[in-house]
Amino acid sequence: MSVSRTVITGGHVITMDPDLGDLPGGAVLIEDDRIAAVARDAAELRHVDAETVDASGGIVLPGMIDSHRHTWMALMRAVSADESLPEFLAGTFYGTGSFLEAADLGAASTVGALEALDAGITTIMDCNDCVNTPEHADANVDALQAAGIRAVYNYGMQAYEFPRAFASHDDRLKDASRLRRERLSADDALVTMGMLLTDFGILPFGTIAAEIRLARELDVLRASHTAAATTSILLKGLRELADHGLLIPGHVHIHCPALDEQEWRLMARHDQRVTIAPETEMQMGMGIPPFRAAMDHGLRPGVSTDIVCVGSGDLFSQMRIGLQMQRMLDNAKVHATGTMPWTIDLTTRHALEWATVNGAHTLGLQDRVGSLTAGKKADVIVVKPRMDLVRPSHMAGTVVLQSTAADVDTVLVDGVVRKRGGELVGQDLAAVRARANAALDRIHEGHAKLPKHGAEELAGWFGAAERMASRNFSDAYADGLPA
Repeated sequence: MSVSRTVITGGHVITMDPDLGDLPGGAVLIEDDRIAAVARDAAELRHVDAETVDASGGIVLPGMIDSHRHTWMALMRAVSADESLPEFLAGTFYGTGSFLEAADLGAASTVGALEALDAGITTIMDCNDCVNTPEHADANVDALQAAGIRAVYNYGMQAYEFPRAFASHDDRLKDASRLRRERLSADDALVTMGMLLTDFGILPFGTIAAEIRLARELDVLRASHTAAATTSILLKGLRELADHGLLIPGHVHIHCPALDEQEWRLMARHDQRVTIAPETEMQMGMGIPPFRAAMDHGLRPGVSTDIVCVGSGDLFSQMRIGLQMQRMLDNAKVHATGTMPWTIDLTTRHALEWATVNGAHTLGLQDRVGSLTAGKKADVIVVKPRMDLVRPSHMAGTVVLQSTAADVDTVLVDGVVRKRGGELVGQDLAAVRARANAALDRIHEGHAKLPKHGAEELAGWFGAAERMASRNFSDAYADGLPA
């Protein structure tokens, strides 16, 4: 059987592999869906019979990993640009979920996956809160598979007031099992399965425990929005989970700005994962993105885009915002001692780790993606500064601090070219655009019928949810305290 070969040459190679480092004159050989070799000198691959990707003037990198993205919300660009977390939840989140049909969710997921690819993101953890029916789950998976992106599809446990929703939570769990059995049984496929748990505190503790046990039985990744509301009990519950043996290694915790010291120690002790979405966390009042807290406790944070309802759908922006925010906080601590910071300890290389090797670790994919290493999957991007008037002086700094999706020239996923010469390939973008805008029209019609909530009403609604959370967490100890 013939082997398809591609050589990416002419660029500065940032491998993110500690044994290889950066290769200013290097090249990458791809055979079928895997990286066959990473050469320190491109001349080593000059005589290989292969298609050539000319990366001259560019930077060759492992594909970036967005470890928390909601493609089902990808049509509502900037709709929540001026909303707090309670405003977003009461209106955009629960409101849209109450009427969104499967076909329109599929259109959104297509746009979200293609937007990620266009920005050099080759892997996403796609958090589909809005599984109103089995058709909603299938539409999301169909979109991811058609786009050709690598994804962990997280089947969401959240319930909405949708007219044809599952009759019971047990029915939702059964459908998750159906999807695992019938569509996402292969753990080495491009799209694999995970589970997005119900937000902690929303349902009785025993119901959350049943979700976690099912995810363990199905042997899929588990994820949750955790401690995403500073000053609130909502989305907490780590101690309760740990006391019941449910804080299982590899669990991905999204956001986490409200974790206290005891909870960070639990995270480290139980080998948990964390992914941080700085743009939404900073805007919505979730709290300070906890990059430093995670690193100080020996965790390896990933970085994520979350929702384009608020901010950008690319990881360049998230790396930049997260890095500069944390640098500001670090510098402020030095200023408080009456002196200046003489060095900057948190580097652009750290931020690049968040979006590559750390993202792979977060999703349990470190043996497949995250670095340009022989044997790993061929997820590779080329970033070329669009203006190209002068060459970069600091390669990692150029990627993190000065690049956008418009600078992504080439994207390969599993060895297949998905973007070439700055343009997505293999997609009927006119058809995608028409379908997406028709779906958005229906979403806008649905939004127009939703009630508006003032600050006082939001405070009452949020307070009632907190009281319910207190009750639900207490259920963990209905049979007594742990020995």
